[in-house]
Amino acid sequence: MLLDIKDAPEKAQRIFVQLIDIFEEQGINPTPLNYFIWYQYYKGDHPKFRQEMDNALQDPFGYNDRLGRRLYDEYFADDDSGNDFDRAFKRLINLVVKRMNAWSDKLEQHTQELDHYTNTLSTQDMDAETLKELTHSVLNTASSMKKSSEEFHREMMDSNDEILRLRQELIEARAETLTDELTEIGNRKAFNNAIRDLVDEMQESPEQLVLILTDIDHFKRFNDSFGHLVGDSVLRYYANLMKKTKGDTETLCRYGGEEFAILLSHTDIEQAEQRAETIRHDIENAKLKRKDSEKNLGQITASFGVAAYRGEAQETIEEWIKRADDALYKAKTLGRNQVVTERDLEGTPQD
Repeated sequence: MLLDIKDAPEKAQRIFVQLIDIFEEQGINPTPLNYFIWYQYYKGDHPKFRQEMDNALQDPFGYNDRLGRRLYDEYFADDDSGNDFDRAFKRLINLVVKRMNAWSDKLEQHTQELDHYTNTLSTQDMDAETLKELTHSVLNTASSMKKSSEEFHREMMDSNDEILRLRQELIEARAETLTDELTEIGNRKAFNNAIRDLVDEMQESPEQLVLILTDIDHFKRFNDSFGHLVGDSVLRYYANLMKKTKGDTETLCRYGGEEFAILLSHTDIEQAEQRAETIRHDIENAKLKRKDSEKNLGQITASFGVAAYRGEAQETIEEWIKRADDALYKAKTLGRNQVVTERDLEGTPQD
């Protein structure tokens, strides 16, 4: 294995996660060389190279594979600086470039030989024996070309496997940055990405985009009584409970601490309210025990705030989230273990 993305420094992993989307948006070939060039661009350690990239990106033709190859040869091919990951990355690129150059040299040699034979056939009168020898040479050259082509194909397939493995690791790395480690659902960053995407998607019918905020009641007191490890188990259980019944149009994320967010698209507020009520009922009726002692943990309840988006002409995303949070806060003040929608906020003084 020439390269393992898990060996990359944290900054490098963050850059590669960004590059997946950038390459898709701009139609850039996901080759190791292109990944390396763009990685160095965002890394920002070579001011002159970065300036040249900036100039190229302002050009109508933008970035292309040929430019990437030239920049690599000019700025990085003979540069031994960088960390272990950078050097491993360069070894992968150099291997691919070496294979391509070797194939190009062989192809040029075969082409010259065939040109020579063609000229010989067209300019000389020859007897049968000479023609036989020439034909034999042509066949040998053609056979050699075929063999070289097959070897190059195998080598590039090996390189392609390495490229595909690298891309898969980058995708997995991106998923890890958007996943909450404890509950294995989306984290706050995933929520921020999802809510922006859904707002763009639902511009024609913003009222069909609804946010549910929920958190576990008296969770701090629960943590103090049973310990953080048991508290973590309860958070995982609650996340799994919601995940098991999650619909196709739902996005589930851990918003922070014991608070969770559910984004529902193509849904009205009544349906979202019913969804919240179902979750509330399920957690209220759960029978949880400590694994180490089978001791009953008692009843666990949760509160919910529900708000539909009004559209960018009427409010910002932050204002929408605040309305859901205000509804959740009111559910707490009314005694917890209940669902409050934005309609219940009318006439309620807000901080």
